[in-house]
Amino acid sequence: MSFYGTLEKDNSIKIHINDRPYKIHDKGEGECEIIIVDQLHPYIQDIKNQTPPNRIIIIDITPAWEKTINEMSLDSLFELAKDIHLLADIYWIDRLQIKDLSNNLQLGQILKSIFRKRMKDELEFDYY
Repeated sequence: MSFYGTLEKDNSIKIHINDRPYKIHDKGEGECEIIIVDQLHPYIQDIKNQTPPNRIIIIDITPAWEKTINEMSLDSLFELAKDIHLLADIYWIDRLQIKDLSNNLQLGQILKSIFRKRMKDELEFDYY
């Protein structure tokens, strides 16, 4: 197997955004859905193993923040939202949908204000 074949199968990377480490899993093509997690949920592995109909970017914030999203201060939530915005700029994502698995309303409001016209639909909260 070639080096490039190996790269195509492994879609997970560790990236530093504003000097904070994040685990990113990027898979698929087309319309983009960003899923924010603060710890890996069991069904996330299923998403990683499936071939999605669209592009899915899973952002695991666990390496960057010592707390869960719901334990973070308002200032930290703003910093997290800025990191997510920068990631969307790096990946050149014009239209996206965001799912926050923590269901944090404050983070949702911050993301809505930062992304404004780039949001495909309203921010989604998943209850897991």
